[in-house]
Amino acid sequence: MHYKKLQAGNLIIEFHNNWLGEESVLVNGQLVSKKSSIMGTDHHFTMLENGSMARYVLSSKVDQAMNVYLDLRKNHVLIQENIPILVWGKEYEQQKKTSPYKNEGLKKLNDYKIEEAIEDFLKALDKTNDDPEIYFHLACAYSILENPEKGFESLQKAIQYGLKNKESVLTHEMLAFLRIHERFEDFMEKNY
Repeated sequence: MHYKKLQAGNLIIEFHNNWLGEESVLVNGQLVSKKSSIMGTDHHFTMLENGSMARYVLSSKVDQAMNVYLDLRKNHVLIQENIPILVWGKEYEQQKKTSPYKNEGLKKLNDYKIEEAIEDFLKALDKTNDDPEIYFHLACAYSILENPEKGFESLQKAIQYGLKNKESVLTHEMLAFLRIHERFEDFMEKNY
C-alpha cells in the first residue's frame, strides 16, 4: 500500500494506493477523487480558496523501477514535483523481496502485452508460488485472452493464498470476461 500526506496552503492532501492500483485522494479528510490505475493517473479537484475557485491536479506516475511519484498542480502551475511515495508496513518488506518478474509482468499487463506478462508472472511463481497477487494478475491476463480454464484456476489460487481484496474479483475491469462466463456464478458460490 502507498500513502503520502502533502500540504498545500491550508489543504492537507492525502494519497492512498493499493496493490490493485485503486487510488484515492482526500483533501482535509474528504474524498475528492477515486480512480483505478496501474501506471499513474490524474486526480482533478476544485477547492474554494479566499473566495475563488482553485483547480488542482494531483498526478500519480510510476518509473521504470515501479517507484511511485506525485506531482501537484494548482491552476495549471506545477507547485510540487516528483514527490516519492514509499510502500509502508509489511508490504514494503515483501516488495523488496519480490521477483523483478512480477513487476515486469505488471508493466506488460498494463500495456496489454498479455502473453509476455503471463511469461513473467510464471517466472515470478518459480521464486514464490504462494503470492496471491501474481495469481490475481494471471487471472486478469487469462480473462483478457478469454481462457476461462486458466483464468478460474488462477483466481482460485489467488483466493486460496489469501487475496486481500476479494471485492476486486467483482470490480476489476480485466476480469470482465470471467464475470460474464457461465461458470462465474458457480465459482462465486464455491469460493465465497
